[in-house]
Amino acid sequence: MKNSFLRPCVALAMAALAMAVAPAPASAGRAPTRLIIDTDFGQWWDDVATLAAVHTAADRGEVRILGIVSDVRNEWNAPALDALDTWYGRPDIPIGVTAGATAVDQNYSEMLAENYPHSGRAEDSVALYRRLLRAQPDHSVTILSIGALTGLSRLLKTDRALVERKVARTVVMGGEYPRATAPEWNFGLDLGATRHVVADWPAPVVYDGFETGLPVLAGNNVCATHPAGSPVRAAFDVLYGCGNDQHDGTWDPTALYYAIYGTDGVFRLAGAGGHNVVTPDGLNAWTVGGHRQQYLVLTDAESLTTRLDALIDAV
Repeated sequence: MKNSFLRPCVALAMAALAMAVAPAPASAGRAPTRLIIDTDFGQWWDDVATLAAVHTAADRGEVRILGIVSDVRNEWNAPALDALDTWYGRPDIPIGVTAGATAVDQNYSEMLAENYPHSGRAEDSVALYRRLLRAQPDHSVTILSIGALTGLSRLLKTDRALVERKVARTVVMGGEYPRATAPEWNFGLDLGATRHVVADWPAPVVYDGFETGLPVLAGNNVCATHPAGSPVRAAFDVLYGCGNDQHDGTWDPTALYYAIYGTDGVFRLAGAGGHNVVTPDGLNAWTVGGHRQQYLVLTDAESLTTRLDALIDAV
């Protein structure tokens, strides 16, 4: 009885906190970010949290979700992504799948696909990218990469000119800066594609490294703020059990935050005049020379954690 009484009280308190710390709405003069998300959905909690956060930002008019791409091979990812979008009231967001992508195990995609309504529609990721980009103004689209770079590599090989014309910037969660001490997960999913994109992507890139997410411990309120029928809560329950203590770090949502809000007092940009290099063994390092690449440095982990929780917890 005590826990059942406290849960709605905690939820109300979290909702009030979300309103207090929410970023300023797009109506303050900034046009919504036109965003395509490329994700290795299905494995870990931060992909789910990223999608929860982006739907909240879309509700506030701060972002237009043009499409979502699954960049790993898992038959449940497309219907699971569609199910999550449908629960948030956006069943028409197109979903792309990347043919021949790296196969990975799933932790919650099958559960979401089997328990939540979805249309199950999906299309080849390169075809989807080309269709979406062609429909947008020049230099207007932000691509958020929070997984393998397989689809982006294939898009680059297929239609480099379209990327150069339509993409304003690409935010890549991957690597470690200014120099990696070990190969990072996203970069290692498809190392050949990673090296291709890092070396040859024709639009401006901002990298969000492994080190950025270590002190950001967002996502611990989901089981208190989301209703029992929430697919976000269901995924967290599979991974942690409700009442979790997420203490591993927060990666993908930090990259999303920058993609929508910029540095916003919680990051600074570094590396101007340099560029990223990924070696054949999967390590990366910042190198002198170049003008279209930078990387993020976290300056306020506490504020970023609070702001991310406000986005993730809003329902």
